[in-house]
Amino acid sequence: MSSDLGKVSVIVPVYNVEKYFDECINSILHQTYRNLEIIIVDDGTKDNCGKKADEFAKQDERITVIHKENGGLARARNTGMKHATGEYYCFIDSDDYIEPEYVEKLLNALIKHDAGMVFCNYYSCYPNKNIPSHSLSGIEDGKQYSPEDFLRKIYTTYSGSFSFAWNKMYKKEIFQDLEFKPILCEDVQIMLPVADRAGKIVFVSDALYYYRRRKSSLANNNREALLFGDISWINDHLEGLKATGRDDLYNILQKLYIKRLIEKYHLCSRKTRKEKLKPLLRKEMKEFMNNSEISGKTRFKCYIQSLMPYIYGKIKFRNVTTETYWD
Repeated sequence: MSSDLGKVSVIVPVYNVEKYFDECINSILHQTYRNLEIIIVDDGTKDNCGKKADEFAKQDERITVIHKENGGLARARNTGMKHATGEYYCFIDSDDYIEPEYVEKLLNALIKHDAGMVFCNYYSCYPNKNIPSHSLSGIEDGKQYSPEDFLRKIYTTYSGSFSFAWNKMYKKEIFQDLEFKPILCEDVQIMLPVADRAGKIVFVSDALYYYRRRKSSLANNNREALLFGDISWINDHLEGLKATGRDDLYNILQKLYIKRLIEKYHLCSRKTRKEKLKPLLRKEMKEFMNNSEISGKTRFKCYIQSLMPYIYGKIKFRNVTTETYWD
């Protein structure tokens, strides 16, 4: 494929994934589209990933390595963007890998449809098998979304397939003056301004990204941090939707907010429940119940939660696992 369609900056934050790092970087180096700028951000890794990154840079001039103190995934991505000079951005997590045509197919779709963002299907990778994302099955190739339609998908399906940063390509101007927020759920937090700036968002049906499911991952070991990441991004989105008068999306997201608060009320520690969640849920529930758009069924569930939280939790969350795999 011709490489005159523009430079693609591939940003790879790295922290303690030595077991998977070589496969990740080699999958980027062997892309069919060659005009790449590969920015590896060593986020204070304690294993040999930093050294490996430097060795890769000696072998391929397209690689730039940035070594920094550990600051988390969001800050590492922000650092990568500050050094990026390409017309397009991709984010690849360093324990994942991509198909050889990943960049080529996403870039072609972006240019063909004059879109600001394009996303693709992916595989969830378990120790013994790779499974295509079920949440993206049945969507036709080339399907286009407006920002409102795309955000509605996030709020109604709560699917990471739409809100992950990594199965996507973006025009660089989308991220002008934007940064990832240093919380868990930093991907979905930034998706409101990203979708709005993209204008048109296109889907590529091919599964081109391999997302490694690891029980030792950050999200799966920080349930309560994940909860407050939820609270942070949802509040950011609610404020943005209210400021722009998008009442329909606001009502949908408000319902999701209450659902997540109730869910986490029953899954977090007693201390967190008493000190943080109970007063917050009481405050948000009052505003929620005053919304005339809320259905009778939802109101009933909220009343049961308010009057008999213990019984509601036992019934509603009896089969909920401790894992936070999100698809």
